[in-house]
Amino acid sequence: MTVWRILAALALALLLPPAASAAPAGKAIIAQGVDPTTLDMANQSETPASNLGRHIFDTLFERDQNLKIVPALATETPKLVGPTTWEVKLRKGVQFHNGEEFNAESAKFSLERLAGGQGKLRGATFFAPIDRVEIVDPYTVRVHTKKPWPTFTVVMTFVQGGMYPPKEYRDKDSGQISRHPIGTGPYKFVRWAKDEEIVFEANPSHWRGAPKIKTV
Repeated sequence: MTVWRILAALALALLLPPAASAAPAGKAIIAQGVDPTTLDMANQSETPASNLGRHIFDTLFERDQNLKIVPALATETPKLVGPTTWEVKLRKGVQFHNGEEFNAESAKFSLERLAGGQGKLRGATFFAPIDRVEIVDPYTVRVHTKKPWPTFTVVMTFVQGGMYPPKEYRDKDSGQISRHPIGTGPYKFVRWAKDEEIVFEANPSHWRGAPKIKTV
């Protein structure tokens, strides 16, 4: 088994919530061997950053343990409501680590940042088909694409499509986001000592429930 697969398996285990009555406890140390170039998921296409980003950020869809695509911050399979329009229903009651509410504005901001980042954000290439994102209601968006995009749901599982808090990040550049990453994921960013350690702490308010391990 390759190193990246071992790391992915460990990360998945950490993401699984414990019994409802259990509180996060203990510490896990994962040796990765190299620092990521950034913690702005939209500006990377590398394993070191992606491994870490899965702890901080949630995507609209994800792959389960059997690699089946399932809703994450979305609540159901997206609907193709036109040849180039996908409708996505969003999960209610989710908060970012800074207390902002996750909603349609968050999805619009995150996806349009990628759409507008062609040639500027390294991870944006995957999202080039996006034209614009329409807010239908506070928990529904329609993603309009430049042409039919049959792999829409697959791409929405990529960590580069992690959801970002618009109020916090609207005027921030990629470097600022990397130094203070904020998502809705099971772990909150604490600190990054370059070439030494990156520390996360459990998010007790995660929509799936608190993760098992308190500190990673």
